[in-house]
Amino acid sequence: MGPVERSEKKLNRPRCIPLSLAALLFMAHGSCSFNYDNQTPDKDEPNLILDEVEYVRVQDGNPSIKLAAREVRRYEDKQLMEIDTLSFTQFDRAPAFSEKLPEVNAQGRAGAARVEMDTMNLSMNGGVEIEVISEDMKIVTAEVSWQDAERRLDAPGKIGITKSDGTALTGAGFSADIRRKTFEFASDVEGVTIDEDNDGQNSASVPVQEAP
Repeated sequence: MGPVERSEKKLNRPRCIPLSLAALLFMAHGSCSFNYDNQTPDKDEPNLILDEVEYVRVQDGNPSIKLAAREVRRYEDKQLMEIDTLSFTQFDRAPAFSEKLPEVNAQGRAGAARVEMDTMNLSMNGGVEIEVISEDMKIVTAEVSWQDAERRLDAPGKIGITKSDGTALTGAGFSADIRRKTFEFASDVEGVTIDEDNDGQNSASVPVQEAP
């Protein structure tokens, strides 16, 4: 992995092209070495740029989240990754070192994203599409944030939500608690939801509008 000279910064910045699952060792354990030519690096400059990356976070021997991207810029001091053209898959919790691959809980894509490497919190923008498999819910919005420990999804702007039962909602100030399987809008909500009777059968479509 040869360094690329940045003359204006006098910084040797490695660039790896292309990487796939081999990037896991670097991104998960920091096994890649850096060469700063005995100079203090600029904290606003990425320490490493990776092209065509796949990253899998493993917990208890099982994958918990998988990311793929066109380009990733990693900042060591900030414990931050900036990502262009992101796709991701988030898996359910599974018993330690399970022989079966955990079930997919959510998946999606975005034009760009920022990942906090110590918490795995994500912020995504540039056109976001997310499918929460466990909730049979598809989300389309301009930007969204994901709090990994809380399993919480927030979107401050306009957002559209659809489900296979015919539910279709739009609104602003969206927040979803994946653990509790609840979501809410702050304002501008309108659309149609499908009520269920006591037997769990779809019984009626109910228009939803913001209260006056």
